[in-house]
Amino acid sequence: MASHSWLMLDRESPRYRLPDDLRARDPMGGRDCGWVEQMLPFVRQFSQPGDTVFDPFAGFGTTLLAARLEGRLASGCEVDADRIGLIRERLARHDLAQGTTLLHGSCDALDDAALPPFDLCLTNVPYFGCGWTGAPAASQLYDSQSYAQHLDGLRNVLHRVRAGLREGGACIAMVQNIRLGDRVLPLAFDLARILGSLFVMEEERVLIYPHESDEPSTDARTDRRHEYALVFRKQRERIDLQATAALLETLRAQGHTFTLLGSFARWLQAPQGTPPADADIRVDADPQRLNALLQHLREQGFALTSWGDPVDLPLHLDSYRSRYYFRADRIDSKGALVRLDISYEQ
Repeated sequence: MASHSWLMLDRESPRYRLPDDLRARDPMGGRDCGWVEQMLPFVRQFSQPGDTVFDPFAGFGTTLLAARLEGRLASGCEVDADRIGLIRERLARHDLAQGTTLLHGSCDALDDAALPPFDLCLTNVPYFGCGWTGAPAASQLYDSQSYAQHLDGLRNVLHRVRAGLREGGACIAMVQNIRLGDRVLPLAFDLARILGSLFVMEEERVLIYPHESDEPSTDARTDRRHEYALVFRKQRERIDLQATAALLETLRAQGHTFTLLGSFARWLQAPQGTPPADADIRVDADPQRLNALLQHLREQGFALTSWGDPVDLPLHLDSYRSRYYFRADRIDSKGALVRLDISYEQ
């Protein structure tokens, strides 16, 4: 698998398939249950025996079953209480319940004591517009009232995933773009943008599922028999240190006032050890000065974001209160990165 950017899934093994009696107990008939074969190669490549594999959207426990089959510990969160019961019963039938931790609720509501660190996050995300028919539950993303709310919910969960994932660990999400009526929503690409604001992208793979028949599809738009595995890693970005230092000098020379903080400030005083992954500056929360700084950076080719969302100029600062910082990224034609984090509130 390591040498391919795609994974062809031949069939789902009856041995590990969600049993029909458990499927029948689910309000959606288990239609969103993934394949163990889908998860096994990622468990093998991106974790080691004894590691903990975490799924923030545990569903029917497919990821957890794959982890236990490969000798990993398994941990998962699920907001639907009935599905937690199904997971326990499914794992027990394989005699793999031991070594598994199940938590009821959304992981972004849990503290460190409730959700210990883990080595790999591997999940198949919930889909917007699926028509959830189960009991109402807090943080049930299947039941999001709008696409924007759905993305916000995914972002909140992935922020918590980042806090719990060990340094160097992978965060892998399976996802499709989705069609609602005649509208296509780019969920895979929007999710990649959210993940990219939290982790470093390593690669993407295409998972291809078998056709139900040999007959060609009559729908010219898509056959919907593939999805993406977005592979990201929690690690420090490598930035162009000299270009970043030159940028800060230029900003000061042009009258932008700020205080340099953190690891980059220390690196300038003693350029040794682990290099910084960005430059942190603090500025006054003055809308006019902030707008001038951000406008200058945009003119120099920087992308401006706030928690992964694009920043509109001219700046309306009240829209970003309590987000605390803006991020400015510029990647040149050789792949060199300059990253500036601009904090404006304590």
